[in-house]
Amino acid sequence: MVDPARPAPAGALWSLCEVAFTLGERAILSPLTLDLPAGRVYGLIGPNGSGKSTLLKMMARQLAPSSGELRFDDRPLGAWSGRAFAREVAYMPQFMPASDGMNVRELVSLGRYPWHGALGRFSPEDEARVEAAIQRAGLAPFRERAVDSLSGGERQRAWLALMLAQGARCLLLDEPTSALDIAHQMEVLAILRELGGEAAGGPGQAGAMTVIVILHDINLAARTCDALLALRGGRLLAHGPCDEIMEPERLRAIYGLDMGVMAHPVSGTPMSYVL
Repeated sequence: MVDPARPAPAGALWSLCEVAFTLGERAILSPLTLDLPAGRVYGLIGPNGSGKSTLLKMMARQLAPSSGELRFDDRPLGAWSGRAFAREVAYMPQFMPASDGMNVRELVSLGRYPWHGALGRFSPEDEARVEAAIQRAGLAPFRERAVDSLSGGERQRAWLALMLAQGARCLLLDEPTSALDIAHQMEVLAILRELGGEAAGGPGQAGAMTVIVILHDINLAARTCDALLALRGGRLLAHGPCDEIMEPERLRAIYGLDMGVMAHPVSGTPMSYVL
């Protein structure tokens, strides 16, 4: 049973209490209670069908939980207006919509919609935020290029720049590297790693940025994230720092495979391999 008076721990940006999602008689996500402090990069890991995308969609208000309660910044998600929530949380689904012939600058400018609305004036601050996001994503040479003409990695960075222009404190990303080669995967993940803990509004601004990202490559997740959330069969099996999750017995419980772990020869980051 949800306790509506349950306070979020100090510093928790997200607080989930007995959150579950069912489809008919099928439990997609079993009741889950979890608190996530702000200013960190969290990796959602686990096999296909484990409930990762469902959880992220509920956090993004794309799905309503069947039971339980989600709180962001100690307020129920339902208490946020659509525009106010969009100023705080940016969401990148696994499959992005068509860009309808827009160039990169036009696409990134859509990230400022929560701040001025459809008929609002595009201010100098909006322009500055868009340009800063384009620069941060390494897309300055492509700002006038049609998004549809970009490579997969460049297009993914354009959508990431849109999220950055949004000025949100939390980024939710569903498999942002799934269709990219290793070089472009590293580009995108490097940006996410840099963002974790930074001020969402830019240097000198309040509000450390939090990143929650679904990743299928466990080694890239351990390299990028501060902590991992491991799901299997709709249940949260493990949650903690990467070195605590990257252990053979825990990896076997998560993926159903015998796996070994070794230290990266340069960084010392734990790396897994199938036995």
